[in-house]
Amino acid sequence: MHMMRGISQRISISTNKRCGNLNVTFSKLKAMGYHTRFFVLDGNVLPVGLSRNTVVDHVATRYITLSQLFARDLGTLSRKEPPESPGIPFFGTMLSLAMAGGAQKLHEYVDKRHKELGPVFREQIGPVRAVFVNSPDEFRRIFLGLEGAMPQHFLPESWKLYNEIRAQRRGLLFMDGYEWYYFRKILNKTMLLPDSTKLMSTPCQEAAENLAKKWKAQSQSGSTISDLEHQLYLWSIEAMLATLIGSRWLDHEKQLRSEAKNLALMLHQIFEHSATLSMVPAKLAMTLRLPAWTKFVRAADTIMDKVCKLVPKMIQFDSDGLLRTMMSNGIRDDDAVRIVADFIIAAGDTTAITMQWTLLLLSSRPEFQDHLFHKVKHLSLEEILREHLVRSVWREALRLHPVAPFLTRYLPADATIGDYSVSKGDLILMSIYSSGRNEDDFSQPNEFKPERWIRTKEGGYQGVKNSYASLPFAMGVRSCIGRKLAETQMSLAVAQLVKNFKIECKNRDSIEMILHLISVPSRPIELKLTEREV
Repeated sequence: MHMMRGISQRISISTNKRCGNLNVTFSKLKAMGYHTRFFVLDGNVLPVGLSRNTVVDHVATRYITLSQLFARDLGTLSRKEPPESPGIPFFGTMLSLAMAGGAQKLHEYVDKRHKELGPVFREQIGPVRAVFVNSPDEFRRIFLGLEGAMPQHFLPESWKLYNEIRAQRRGLLFMDGYEWYYFRKILNKTMLLPDSTKLMSTPCQEAAENLAKKWKAQSQSGSTISDLEHQLYLWSIEAMLATLIGSRWLDHEKQLRSEAKNLALMLHQIFEHSATLSMVPAKLAMTLRLPAWTKFVRAADTIMDKVCKLVPKMIQFDSDGLLRTMMSNGIRDDDAVRIVADFIIAAGDTTAITMQWTLLLLSSRPEFQDHLFHKVKHLSLEEILREHLVRSVWREALRLHPVAPFLTRYLPADATIGDYSVSKGDLILMSIYSSGRNEDDFSQPNEFKPERWIRTKEGGYQGVKNSYASLPFAMGVRSCIGRKLAETQMSLAVAQLVKNFKIECKNRDSIEMILHLISVPSRPIELKLTEREV
C-alpha cells in the first residue's frame, strides 16, 4: 500500500511537470465500484483498454501519457538484477577461482556457479565483469534478436593491445560495425552456401588420406602416434591451405610444407600465452614486461609475419580455390591478406584440437567404431558428407568439449534475459560447456553417445531434448564463418581414420579438459592405432 501511494505521488509530480495540471488519483475497487486498473482523470473514470475514438482527444492524450509514465516508474521499481557472488574490488572472485583450479578450470567453476545461482548470474573475474547464461532458450533469444544486426563479441585484451602497438589491421574476428558487415556478406556467399562445400571436399579428403597414410607407417611398429598434437595441427593447416589454393595444391605442396610445419609449431603457443594473460590486465603485463607478455608478443610477431608473407605467395599461384573465389567476389589486396591470415590462425588451432577430443572419445567406444566402419567403408566422398552418423561423432565431441566453452556478445540495448534486467553494453557469456552437459537436455550428459544426434521421424534427435543447448559454432548473423570447412574437414578425417584403424588410447582416464582460451587436453594423448583388415 505504501509502495503504491509512493508511485502515485511520483507519477503525479512527473506528469504535472510534463503535461500541465492533471488531477491524478487511483480508484479503489470497493470505493468506486470499478476494477483497480481504472484511473480517474479530471473526474472522468477511464479504463485502461478504452479506445481513443470514445473519449475526448485531450483526455485520451493525457491518459496515454499517464499510462506510459506509470509503466516506466513501476518498471524501474520492479527491475530485477541477476544474482551475484560477492567479491573484492577489482579482483572480483579471483580468489574463489584460484581455489577451484585457476583459469584452466574456469568452465567447471562457472558450471558450479550456475548450479548454485541458476541459469543467469553476474560475476566479476579479474578485469572481466559479465553476465553468465546457460539457458538454451535464452541463447536463441540472444543470437536471433538481442545481439543486434551487427553483433559485437569479446576479444582478449592481450590481442587488442598487440594489434594497437603493432598497428595491425586484422581479419573478420577483429572487425565490428559496417566493416564487419561488408566483408561478412561477401564471405557468407563463398563459405556458407551449400555449393561452397564443393570447394572444400576434395582438398579436405586429400589431407585426410595423407594423414592416414602417415599414421599407417607409424601404427605398424605398435607404438603410440608420436607428437599427436603437432601432426593434427599440420593436418588442419594443410587442409586449410589446400582449400584456399584449390586444384593446384599438389603442384605447390612441397614448396609450402615447411611453412605449414612452422605454423603448426607456433599456433598452439599463441593460445597458451593468451590464456596466461587472460587473468591479468594486458597493459599492466606490458608495463611490467612480464614473461607471459614478452613470450606472447614474440609468438604473435612470428606467426603474423609468416602468414602475412604466405598469403600473397598463394595469391600469385592464381589457382581456383577458395582464395580465388573470395577475391573474385570483391575481397582484394591487403583485405584478402588480413582476412585469410586470420582464417589460417583460427582454423588451424580449433579444428586440430577438436580432432584430438574426437579421437580420444572414439577410443572409449570400440563397438561404435566397428558400427561406424561398416557404415562408411563403401561410401563415396559425397555420401560420407551426408551420413548423419559421421556428423554425430564430432558433434558429440563438441558437446562434451566445446573448443570455445563460452560464446560472447555485448548487448546493444537494454534487455531482459531470463527473469533479469541487463543493461546496454553488458558483456554476456553464454556457458556452452555447462548447457551441453545439462541432464535436462541430454540423457547421461557426461557420456559419449553419438547416437543421440540421429534424427527422428518428427525432426528432432533421439537423445536430445533441446539441441540449442549445444551450439559449438554459435548461431545468428555472427556465427562461425568457418563452420562448413570445419565440418567437412572433420567428417572426412573421421571416416578415413575409422576406415583404416581401430583406435585406442593408453592414457584416456588420466586426461582432463583445461582451458588455454580454448579447451585442450591436460596432457598429450597417447593414441594407439591398429590397422584394420579390410
